[in-house]
Amino acid sequence: MAQKNSGAAGLRIRRVSVPSPVVVGEAFWLECDFAESAGETIYALKWYMGLDEFYRWTPAETPSVKTFAVRGSPLVIDKDNSHRGRVRVRRVRLGAAGVYRCEVSAEAPSFHTESAVATLRVIDLPDERPVISGVNKAYQLHEDVRANCTSPRSQPPADLTFYINDQPADPSWLRHYPPVEEGESGLETAMLGLVFPLWPRLVRRGPAHLKCTAAIHDKYWESSVVTLHTDIPLQASILEERAAAAATAAAVERKNGQEDEADGSRAGEYGYCVIIFGEGAKKSIENFVVSSLVERRCVNVCEQ
Repeated sequence: MAQKNSGAAGLRIRRVSVPSPVVVGEAFWLECDFAESAGETIYALKWYMGLDEFYRWTPAETPSVKTFAVRGSPLVIDKDNSHRGRVRVRRVRLGAAGVYRCEVSAEAPSFHTESAVATLRVIDLPDERPVISGVNKAYQLHEDVRANCTSPRSQPPADLTFYINDQPADPSWLRHYPPVEEGESGLETAMLGLVFPLWPRLVRRGPAHLKCTAAIHDKYWESSVVTLHTDIPLQASILEERAAAAATAAAVERKNGQEDEADGSRAGEYGYCVIIFGEGAKKSIENFVVSSLVERRCVNVCEQ
């Protein structure tokens, strides 16, 4: 966050720049840009975190740069690479979040002092991917799937999102829980629940996939995926391929010696059901010449 000052002539702060947010352990720069005038030159520039001074630059002294410890040591200053109003923070901890103030003061006789502030936000990212729990080894069709997604120990808590077969879960299926804070660390664990029926359409092209993503601003994004296996005696789905199955339909007619002249207007239309018997069983394909009756039977079998 940056603050600009367009004050009158004299010693003044033109801009204070503090990046926000920053990640725990990252390095970054604090910048305080000031302007002098012929009547006022700078005596000292100081940086404060809250009420604690941690950096001072006095050009008339040797050494010109001094640093001071802050309670809890929330940030480590790179003294050798800091100069004037530009301060290099080598490493930052969660406790470094807060209001930062740059203050400039002029030489005698005016001793004019001016200051400007900016806010630093610090985020602590999760140490692992989101975890999906509560999933059964296998499901029956229409059985309720109950799952939780957990993103442990971060600040702020991660934003969680559920996807089913890469489509966002219906909001009515979600169960929202407040984040759980963990002791003195200030870190929080995020959790999101999901309850939905395993409808046949969700497994029409194979096992359904459940994904959970965790995000914190633009600094963090991770995901986890689990497969929802089915354990049912009959799982079926309809596949329509007009061009590829025409020859098969004709072969079936020739083999059975059947000619459906009454339905000649539907010649070349066909379909077939792929029937899967049990988990991981072989596929058995029954080809049908699609009359309205046969097609209706196929749909009825596959949609149940």
